[in-house]
Amino acid sequence: MAKVVVVGGGPAGCGAAVAAAKTGADVTLIERTDMLFGGAIRAGRFNYNGEMVGITEWKALGGGEILEALESIVIHHGSIVNEEHTLTYNTTIVEPVVRSVVEKHKVNVLFEARVIDVKKDKESLKSVILADGSEIQGDAFVDATGSSGGVSVCTKYGKGCVMCTYYRCPMFGDRVSIATQAGARSFYRARPDGTPGTVGAAVVLHKGSLSNEIREKLQKDGTMTIPLPKELVDYNKLNLIGATRTREQMEYINLVDIGDTAKCVGLVYLSLEKLRKLPGFEQASIEDPLGGGRYNVIGTIDMCLTDKCAKVEGFRNIFAAGDKAGRSGVALSIMMGYLAGNNAARTAAGEELLVLPRTLVMGDLIQTVAEIMAKENAPPKGYVLGHGVFFEKMKATGLYPQSPEEIRLRVEKEGLADILSRKIC
Repeated sequence: MAKVVVVGGGPAGCGAAVAAAKTGADVTLIERTDMLFGGAIRAGRFNYNGEMVGITEWKALGGGEILEALESIVIHHGSIVNEEHTLTYNTTIVEPVVRSVVEKHKVNVLFEARVIDVKKDKESLKSVILADGSEIQGDAFVDATGSSGGVSVCTKYGKGCVMCTYYRCPMFGDRVSIATQAGARSFYRARPDGTPGTVGAAVVLHKGSLSNEIREKLQKDGTMTIPLPKELVDYNKLNLIGATRTREQMEYINLVDIGDTAKCVGLVYLSLEKLRKLPGFEQASIEDPLGGGRYNVIGTIDMCLTDKCAKVEGFRNIFAAGDKAGRSGVALSIMMGYLAGNNAARTAAGEELLVLPRTLVMGDLIQTVAEIMAKENAPPKGYVLGHGVFFEKMKATGLYPQSPEEIRLRVEKEGLADILSRKIC
């Protein structure tokens, strides 16, 4: 039986593992912490703007299991400034819900297992080596290790470990990329001053530390947009986070109910002293990252070049997805994980790789980013589904908004309906 090894259990890794398992492959998912879903444990939001089109496409392609699991725990249909169609899932229970999907597909999950090295033969990876000395062999591999941290990175390019609730590098060890260890070229996204990496965009607050008025509005509407005093508006933060939001969003506290906590989308960081001077925030307490009053996690520090099949440059059997492949966000990471996992299984089984056509939004995005990275040796800015250059392109070409039926018909016209649900191995 073809064997696929996925390293990293975030949204991309979970997607890759499920997709590979659906082909009939024997799948091992290696996660360095004790939980799945990585940074998406505190994300809470998806389906906004162009993501709605991409997600509908993906379901039609047969890759909807994890996305539908998120939809099953949606607590609000509410959007913030410059967004629409947003769904907010309950982050309090998302990890066990996603874990149940992975387990249902008979994936062998190794928790608290950190990969530290690899064995390869020219352009092929043979196995990965864990910190305890054990070796996991495979026919094909998916690098879903992300592009954030660990402690040394956040110290060198940030202000030290900000104590994330999801990465927890001091407890479980720093992230190690199998593609980078194998010798793949590594790219980073730089800030305007040339400093490598971008800064995490959100701060999560304890909902119980907010005023009754704010909590009641969040409970009712799911979101709340509160203008920041002019002296607290810092447009430089937009560059720190890689321009993944809009300038207008920097002018507000965009508060979103994500379960037991409330997320400040795009706040980046704000000192408790300043935050508590705002009406309703007098007793505010930061839940994640614990150092969010001072700074945030450093990301986009270690990405690799992938082609239109999600295969890593220079290697026959290594694929990458999510932040590691320069495609970030909960939904986009999951979907790219599915493509990487499916093609890893195809490689392991000796089958032709899947290429999504440019007539599909996801196919166009994947191929566009691959071409730009190959040309510029750097990940492009603004190429996500929810905001920026690519979203504007979708609107200009009539691909946003579209009805679910129009989107499904487009997938069927290409002969790709349920392609991600077909047995291969």
